[in-house]
Amino acid sequence: METVVYDIQSGDYASAGAASRQVKAHLKRLGADSDAIRRAMIAAYEAEMNVVIHSHGGRLEARFENDRLEVAVVDDGPGIANVELALTEGWTTASPEARALGFGAGLGLPNIRKNADHFTVTSSPDRGTRVEFTVLLRPQPVVPAATRSLALYPDLCTECRRCLAACPTGALRVRSGRPLLLDHLCIDCADCIGVCRPGALALADTAADVSELEGGALALPPAFLAGFGPRTPVTRVVAELTGLGFAELISSHTYEDALQTSVMAAALDHELPWPALAPVCPAALDLVELRFPSLIAHVAPAASPWEALYASHGDATGACVVSCPAQRSALVDLGAKPQWLVEPQLLRDALLPALFHGDRAAPVTTAPLPSGPDPAPLLRVTGVAHVLAVLERIEDGLLGNVPAIELFTCDGGCFGSPLLIEDHHLATTMWSNTKLDGFPGGRTVERAAPLAPRPGIRLDHDMGKAIEKLARLDRVRRALPGRDCAACGAPNCAALAEDVVLERADVDLCPYLPAPKEARA
Repeated sequence: METVVYDIQSGDYASAGAASRQVKAHLKRLGADSDAIRRAMIAAYEAEMNVVIHSHGGRLEARFENDRLEVAVVDDGPGIANVELALTEGWTTASPEARALGFGAGLGLPNIRKNADHFTVTSSPDRGTRVEFTVLLRPQPVVPAATRSLALYPDLCTECRRCLAACPTGALRVRSGRPLLLDHLCIDCADCIGVCRPGALALADTAADVSELEGGALALPPAFLAGFGPRTPVTRVVAELTGLGFAELISSHTYEDALQTSVMAAALDHELPWPALAPVCPAALDLVELRFPSLIAHVAPAASPWEALYASHGDATGACVVSCPAQRSALVDLGAKPQWLVEPQLLRDALLPALFHGDRAAPVTTAPLPSGPDPAPLLRVTGVAHVLAVLERIEDGLLGNVPAIELFTCDGGCFGSPLLIEDHHLATTMWSNTKLDGFPGGRTVERAAPLAPRPGIRLDHDMGKAIEKLARLDRVRRALPGRDCAACGAPNCAALAEDVVLERADVDLCPYLPAPKEARA
């Protein structure tokens, strides 16, 4: 059994929810099933908010056992005169301040009772309130880690450790002068590639020579077409690509538009829980599987635009330009051969001589797309920090009024991939000002394999052992100095503590540890 205690301050709306988020984080480390995590989070949050709104302060005590979470929330507030009345939905004594901030709707205690397996509340006027609830736990079934397309070239590593700060999931370490990847934590985003100046982290095997791809079709993202600066129109890039010998050009934007329209329609028809998540970015989907498995039901059961494109043109497509490892992995899983996947820089280098030495006399003009309704607008969230924040809000049940969302781990969406050269603001503007006719129309395709939780952050497949490791991890972390300096080769002290507990490293890697013996205790 592991017990943790959190203090809750009265009226502190800025920090409200911190205790319940910690409970959720612990349950994820234990590998609890996502439904139990969701119910526990709702119950803990409501109990915590009751203390913030109605009391003079209190505490949340959480006890984690093999098959259950037991929570007691105690406050020294004015108490409840009529407990039965307080359990009625809509009944509230919240202050005008709390109501103005959107709290105090009279759903707190009813929501706790609804989401708990066992629930009691004890209170009386001027004696405070004690709320206790239990949520039964079972292990979350998981699937093995998927294909990964991040390549490591250890001999190029200069130990700058920028990758440790950039990785959003703590999947990288630098040990003995070499980068190491924890595959089960990697989401195949390109953040580490973007900060690795020596090139020790890069996209895995792709085509080596553009000339070997000539004669077939070429599928590519609009970000590539719009990525040659404001003096090089998209139409010119299209013309030069045709001049390289590609028989047909296929743009992923038509599949992105089709997916956007389909997901918004499904959301508005309530075929998916709100907010519906558009499966547009494979790295964002990996993040859902890794950190937010309870949200898998929110993801539309459709393939990503690149997977849909490959399903539609796989037999005819000679090559695909991929702008991140996640896109490469998605296509390889569908059967695409790496030698037909093109890194943007390779194709860019092949185009530059023609673009900047006047091999073609003038840009080719094309007709604009026929006028018609734009795809339905989805909330667009870009950048992995923002994606994480939004997913947290969804998991906490705080974004139920948003119909649908597109999540991209790169800043600026696919236009912001580190594998592309042009600033994503400029490239996006170039593309939005040039609508081309002639590309094959896109469509939505059903996802080939359902999303499933990944084992990523759980400490052990056995929940009992995971609880023991969680307790030891907390002791080791508290003994470390908290500098989060990455000198040990882990991104922060919490990651080093996990490495120690999981026997991936020794605590002596920390050069600032004041008392190594205590840390090993």
